[in-house]
Amino acid sequence: MKKNLKISTSSKSNDILLSNLKFIKKRDGEIRKFELKKIEDAIFKALKAGAYPNYNLAGQLANKVAEKLSFRADKEIVSVEDVQDLVEETLQENGLEKIASLYHNYRLKRAEIRAQKQIILNKKEIDEIDKKFDLNALKVLAARYLKKNEKGEVIESLRDLFERVTTHSVLPSLFYDKKVFKNSKKNSSKPTKAKPKINFSQLLKTDLKIGKYKLNEYHKEALVRLFQNFSEKNQIKISWAEFLQLFESGYFDKYETEIKSYFNLLANRQFFLNTPALVNFGNALGLGSACFVLDIEDSMVSIMDTLKNAALIFQAGGGVGYNFSNLRPEGDYVKSTSGAASGPISFMKLYDSMTETIKQGGIRRGANMGILDSNHLDIEKFIKAKAGNQALRNFNISVLIKGDFWKYFRNNKPYPLINPRTKKVVKFIKPKELFNLIAFQAWESGEPGVIFEDRINEYNPFYESLGPIRATNPCGELLLYPTESCNLGSLNLLSFVKENEKKEKYFDFDELAKTVKLSIQWLDNVIDVNKYPLKEIQEMTQSTRKIGLGIMGLGDLLYSLEISYDSAKGRKKIEEILEFINYQAKIASLEIAKKRGPFPYFPKSSYAKGILPFRGFKDKKSWHFNWAKIAKDIKKYGLRNSYTMAVAPTGSLSMIAGCSSGMEPVYSLVYEKNVSVGNFYYLNQVFEEKMESEGLMSESLVKNLNIFSGSIQKIEGLPKKWKKIFKVAHDISPSDHIRALAAVQKWVDSSVSKTINFPASATKEDIYKAYILGYKLHCKDISVFRDTSIKNQVLVGGTSSTDEIKNIKDEKAKGFVIYQEGDAEKLKIEETKISQDSVPATPVVSSARKCPSCGADLVKQEGCYKCPVCGYGLCA
Repeated sequence: MKKNLKISTSSKSNDILLSNLKFIKKRDGEIRKFELKKIEDAIFKALKAGAYPNYNLAGQLANKVAEKLSFRADKEIVSVEDVQDLVEETLQENGLEKIASLYHNYRLKRAEIRAQKQIILNKKEIDEIDKKFDLNALKVLAARYLKKNEKGEVIESLRDLFERVTTHSVLPSLFYDKKVFKNSKKNSSKPTKAKPKINFSQLLKTDLKIGKYKLNEYHKEALVRLFQNFSEKNQIKISWAEFLQLFESGYFDKYETEIKSYFNLLANRQFFLNTPALVNFGNALGLGSACFVLDIEDSMVSIMDTLKNAALIFQAGGGVGYNFSNLRPEGDYVKSTSGAASGPISFMKLYDSMTETIKQGGIRRGANMGILDSNHLDIEKFIKAKAGNQALRNFNISVLIKGDFWKYFRNNKPYPLINPRTKKVVKFIKPKELFNLIAFQAWESGEPGVIFEDRINEYNPFYESLGPIRATNPCGELLLYPTESCNLGSLNLLSFVKENEKKEKYFDFDELAKTVKLSIQWLDNVIDVNKYPLKEIQEMTQSTRKIGLGIMGLGDLLYSLEISYDSAKGRKKIEEILEFINYQAKIASLEIAKKRGPFPYFPKSSYAKGILPFRGFKDKKSWHFNWAKIAKDIKKYGLRNSYTMAVAPTGSLSMIAGCSSGMEPVYSLVYEKNVSVGNFYYLNQVFEEKMESEGLMSESLVKNLNIFSGSIQKIEGLPKKWKKIFKVAHDISPSDHIRALAAVQKWVDSSVSKTINFPASATKEDIYKAYILGYKLHCKDISVFRDTSIKNQVLVGGTSSTDEIKNIKDEKAKGFVIYQEGDAEKLKIEETKISQDSVPATPVVSSARKCPSCGADLVKQEGCYKCPVCGYGLCA
């Protein structure tokens, strides 16, 4: 390669060169503005692939291509193929035959990808939106989100999907328009229960549009529902006829801008609503909320009513959490039959069977979170209910560690277990023995998780008025009261990594602020437009108006910025970003409250006292914003949403967005997929780009990555710098997983879904210490997973010796003796040493738990089994 290669061009300026190059014709026939920078970027990629990443040269060559195009007299509009042909020609003419060959091969590869996309999407030609999503993302979209006909053929494009969802989402904004909305906060009239009668059959025949966006029948159905709901609350000041006249006059066309804003967030992969909204909005089911909590009282009527309500939620695509602690224990007296109660676990099995039968929106089975209080008489049976993962396969289970448990734990005094029917103490158990049992079962089977009652209520804004929260959604990130629901959305942090003029990476906080503002408004709209499965859920949800703005792509973001996930610098960056998001979210919710009114239960909340519900608010030394002023403004004007943040699992969404899941570190740098013609690999995109730019990418590297379960730590020849940065989940010590969780939780008012990964060699003591460390660091709940703890589990990280297996059997026979009576620890866990402070043992091949959709190996992250190839997920 000639290092000082110079390209001669005409003396014409770029402006003159491009004066008659105004448009470019894409392959799908669309005419778009001609952009020279796209040619420059394509040439630079070819130079980079040829180990000659020269920005100046790419610019010179692009100008040369533009010069050639400018001499084509009738070429105001040029085709993509014409441009690419001239790029190849220009490269060859300037002695860059190798680069020209690479560029040619790149064209062929792109042509192959286009052909595959056409097949996946059932289209003759892909468009600009399709191009932004990789093949894996499109496969997930086609399998789970895009409409299909009876033959299973895709009949909806990405553009159609995004327009269907965003048009549906903007409908509530019409009702908050100044010509329509009557602010009940300013109006003393009592709400009316009268629903206006509307001729829906006639409405279906009416052509309704918001700018260029036409409303389908389900948009219209939502429009009627919204009008009736606002009328019931006495929040609308015009008649239905007058409302339709505003449509006919084009008055609502101004909301086309809002639709486009939401559309661009999806198209640019910056923010996605949770799966139910993407599937249901603009469709028959109409449910946009992902997560619910239902109450269960100690009666057969309540148990069966809740079972029915859960089935309705599953059908629409939601997940449900329940606390079964109100149910009397197994063997307890039943007055109506003079018999014995079957206990909470038996009813959990009933719910599990129902879940197995019903698919969510025809897409996947439902997910449950089963919770039991630590002082329930059946707590020991509950802890062992999923031993060996042989039962309750559609449940996650967690023990709610009651606030008073720690008093008994510290003092090593007998812990009382209570019969909830009589409210009386029936027996006592050694608190450390109970905790040992939890740790052992989590070590063996990955469950139960633990939820710390005092931590989840420490910052609960409704604690004084509504009492303690006792349940969460299936993956633990949403703290909800009975019949309360929440809708979620996730920011793709990787999408905010930009390059400056020097091609240096930086995080674009300004763009993030704009996106957070839009996302909060969008999520708030979802609360109103939701088609709720039960009236009680609608009323409770709209009283607290909780939303869960979360994140995904954190692992990839830190890779991109070359920061170690498990370093102090990494945790500092995590806190910096989460505090920023929380601050912008509160400002956005405050501004919406000024226009639309605060959430109805605002007077019952701690916000009315100037208290914000997250740990960072108390830690003034860590503030980078004027939180005191925000709290004062919220106290004065109110807040629209009682929770604004929750970090949820993003299995399918992160695959669509092309980034790592939630707040998790990258699970693996490579995934292998088996197909009929052989095997091929998916590489982490940030890692692949960095290795290519460093000249370290090779076929042997990919093969070694596959051998070492996606980790580079034991691959020879790679610089230590990259081994420090490109750590995957199993390279990170459990204590550092927990510290990262605590850093996120500090600025999140609800909770966080995360799995604390352990190697196969981890001991029961390690799990025990992890729970204690999580509590000490103010985490609200902890979910752990030890490699190989579940039979047929994927990505096995090591083997167990014969002695280890014998010890397991011995401990099962003896009971659970991890910490002996009289141990002196008083929750002093400053720098607890937990196993796996080094890289894991060399993985071994085992029979993996396979994806039922595509046959790839499943992984365990964020409390869910999920497929890294096709997006299949099972949150149980």
